[in-house]
Amino acid sequence: MKTLLLLTVVLSSVLAVTTQAVEAVEPVEEKQEPQEENLVSVAENEAGEFVPEAQEPQMLSAGEMAPSVEGRFFLCPAGWERYKSSCYLYVSADKSWSNAVANCNSVGATLASAHDMLEYSLLQQLTSREGGTLAWLGGFYFQGWRWMDQSTFDYNFWSAQHTFSQYPCIYLNARVGWSNHNCGNEWPSICVKKTGTF
Repeated sequence: MKTLLLLTVVLSSVLAVTTQAVEAVEPVEEKQEPQEENLVSVAENEAGEFVPEAQEPQMLSAGEMAPSVEGRFFLCPAGWERYKSSCYLYVSADKSWSNAVANCNSVGATLASAHDMLEYSLLQQLTSREGGTLAWLGGFYFQGWRWMDQSTFDYNFWSAQHTFSQYPCIYLNARVGWSNHNCGNEWPSICVKKTGTF
């Protein structure tokens, strides 16, 4: 019971700090009333145990967003690089595209996808920093271009596009955009893990 009480107090403290941090960052246009501190009230029950008293849930005003804990408090495994809510790993060992897919799957990841210029720039930097030029990405052709992680193929940065029937797998070129090639070529690759998959 003491452990439950301690966890309740710690959780309330973390939520209070998170709420205060969000309020400090977000500008508020209207004058706010002074707020009571978010303290956990504790009462003793008939058995002499301390239990938290019920508190009224705090309501959000219109336009106010609840702070998202997911994506804020996570660390990437050693050797992985964090970007937004994902962790990326450059794998320097040369593998075919299908072996690169299997390798990423073995660590609970997928081959990386890119959805904007900043994300693609990160992938280029990971490759260049390791002294590489080319790396497999998770793009492939099957009734249209797709990503292995099931995300939408909503960003295009082709440097060259070849016949997809002969070259169905996408690779990154650190000097220009991506291109498609024969999946049997052996190149390094980039794996990605999304938040919540650790």
